[in-house]
Amino acid sequence: MLEKGKISALQMEFLIVPAIIATGVLSIPSISGRLAGHDMWMTPIAGSIIGFITVFIAWKLHQLFPRMTPIEYSEQILGKALGKLFNFFLVSFYLHTTGIVIRQYSDFITGNVMLQTPSVIFSITIVFVSALAVRGGIEVMARSAVICTTLFMVTSLSLLLLLKEIDLSYMRPVLENGLLPVMKGSLVHSSWFSELFLLAFIFPFINDSKKGLRSGMKSALYIVLLLLYVNFFVLTLLGVSSVNQFYPVYSIVRAISVFGFFENFEVIITASWVLGNFVKVSVFLYAISLGLAQLLKLSDYRPIVFPLALLLIFLSYWDIPNIMSVVEFSTRTQPFYFVIVQTVLPLLLLLIAMARRKWRESH
Repeated sequence: MLEKGKISALQMEFLIVPAIIATGVLSIPSISGRLAGHDMWMTPIAGSIIGFITVFIAWKLHQLFPRMTPIEYSEQILGKALGKLFNFFLVSFYLHTTGIVIRQYSDFITGNVMLQTPSVIFSITIVFVSALAVRGGIEVMARSAVICTTLFMVTSLSLLLLLKEIDLSYMRPVLENGLLPVMKGSLVHSSWFSELFLLAFIFPFINDSKKGLRSGMKSALYIVLLLLYVNFFVLTLLGVSSVNQFYPVYSIVRAISVFGFFENFEVIITASWVLGNFVKVSVFLYAISLGLAQLLKLSDYRPIVFPLALLLIFLSYWDIPNIMSVVEFSTRTQPFYFVIVQTVLPLLLLLIAMARRKWRESH
C-alpha cells in the first residue's frame, strides 16, 4: 500500500466533519433559504438521508475489499479498462470539486476580511499548507485535524450569545407551501452529504476497522446537527431576508456583542473557519494524490502532491469567473452532479461487486 500510516476511528471523525461542512456552513443557509423559505431549518434533516446512505455504501465496499481504496477495487469490479476509465473520472471529479472549494474560500476572505489582497494569495497559502500536511501522510493530517476541528467546533458555540435576539415567528408558517420546497432545499444539502464517500479513502487506514461504520454514521449525525444549529440561528435572526446575502452566518456573527465591550467575534469565527478549510482541502488533496498515484501505479504518492497543488490553484480560477457562478453551480448543477458521482455510482459498484461474488459462489 502507498500509505503506511494508521489512524483511530475518532481521528477519522475529526478529519471528515470539516471536510464536509467547512464551506457549506457559510453558503448553504442562503441557498436553502431561497428554496425552502420559512422551512429552511428542516432541509438538513431531509438532505442527510443521502449522507447516511453514502456512508453505508462506502462501508459495504470496504468490507468487500478491506485493504483497498475505491481506485483499487473499482478495477476489480469493473475490469481493467472500464475500471481505469472510472478512476480517471473520479480523480478528475475531485480535482474539479477541490478547485471550487479553494475558490469559495479565497473569494470569501477577499470579499469580507482582507478586501485589498488578491484572492490568489489566499488560494496559494491554503493549498501550500494543505500540501505540506498531505506530504506528511494521513497520521500528520489526523493529528492536525484534532486541533483544527476542535477549534472550529468550539467557536461555533459563539452563536449561542445571540439567543436573546432570536425571533421564532420567522419559523412560521410551518410547511406553508407543502413538502416540495423542503425537498428542493434538501437537495442542496445532499450534494455536501454525498462527499462522505471520501470515507472510502480513509477506511483502509483505521486501526480498528470494526468501528468504521459507527464513526462514519456519527460524523454524518454531527454534520446534520451543526447544519440544523446554523440554519436555526440564520432563520430566527434574519428571517427569509437571509437569501439576499451570500454568507448570512458571517452577518449574524458580526452582530454579537457581550456587555457592549466584547465585539468583532467575526475575526475569531473567520480564523476557525480557515482552520476548517485547511482540513477540508487537505482531505480532498490527499484523496486526489493517493488516487492518482494508484491509478498510475506509482510507488509513492508524495512526489505528485505539490504538482497537483499547483494544478488546483489553476483550476480554482479556470472557468469560474466570479462568486455568482459558484452560487449558480451550487444551486442548479451540484446537487445532481455530486450525488450521482459519489452516491449513485458507488451504489452501482456495490451492486455489481455483490452480484459477481454471488455468481462466483454459485459456480
